[in-house]
Amino acid sequence: MKKFLCAVLGALTLAVSALGLTACGGGKDGGITVYVPDGAPALAMAQLMSVEADFGKNVTYRVVDATEIASHVTYNDEEKNADLCVLPINDASKLLGDGSRYKMLGAVTHGNLYFVSKPEKADLTQDNLKAELSGKKVGVVQMAKFPGAAVKLLLNDYQMLSGVTLQGVTPQEVGATSDCDYFVMPEPAATTKVNAAGLKIAGSLQQLYGDGKGYPQAVLVAKNSLVQSAPEFIKKFTKSLAYGGEWLLSERVSADDILGAIKAHYPDPENTTPSFTAAQLSKTVIENCAVRYEKAADCKAEVKTFLVKLKAVNSDFAAEVSDEFFYTA
Repeated sequence: MKKFLCAVLGALTLAVSALGLTACGGGKDGGITVYVPDGAPALAMAQLMSVEADFGKNVTYRVVDATEIASHVTYNDEEKNADLCVLPINDASKLLGDGSRYKMLGAVTHGNLYFVSKPEKADLTQDNLKAELSGKKVGVVQMAKFPGAAVKLLLNDYQMLSGVTLQGVTPQEVGATSDCDYFVMPEPAATTKVNAAGLKIAGSLQQLYGDGKGYPQAVLVAKNSLVQSAPEFIKKFTKSLAYGGEWLLSERVSADDILGAIKAHYPDPENTTPSFTAAQLSKTVIENCAVRYEKAADCKAEVKTFLVKLKAVNSDFAAEVSDEFFYTA
């Protein structure tokens, strides 16, 4: 009898262990965690969060401060890391670019950076950018982060990086009294500043770059273990994500609906200040955030090219990625 009980207990232990190994996601309960940084990237996930879309799984959405998003794919304890995570493309390339732990499923936003200026300044186009910016001073909000690197990349593409003076500025320093000729700011802060300070949107980095359709700015990655164990879930999740941009621009969906979906997924909703307000989320601003899902298989070449360009202007800012980084099923 004793031997029989030992055998039964041993079998149960193996069964439980097997379940733990095959469970989808990083939580001990087998749930799937989705992390997204607050701000424009959170808009890409707002529709799914508004209905708590779970696709037959135990899915938990979490919106965190942009400054901490990278930590959710870098814990030594793999169970603590996000199963799905939205990251800036430069962070994803440096932290996950070899494809050994995560795969890039697709790009979710394609640039939200805009030139802002006094009303009398010329609007910037691909045809006049070099002439209008040569010898000028441009103030860049978040100069040490993605916006600064993106501006340098753009100027480098136009072979005029050395001909423009770039200066880091705070949002409060953007205004008519500044000695800068132009500023670069992300949406929705750009439109908010324009409306408050008598300035104008003078150009879009997205329209000025490449073929004018933007560039991969925020990407969605998934743990390899989740990709391998739940391909149908991945397929359903990304298919629904592709609808997110259309939902945001629907007249049936209000700014309060969008912000409410995001706020409900803060770690501490009652004591967290959103990165933007409902008043800032006009349909124009949302459109300017370029929320559009594009599968990794369709933007692989574009991502690789963009990362090479980012690395060229700042070798510490990005890394080239391997083919294994891209989910192409």
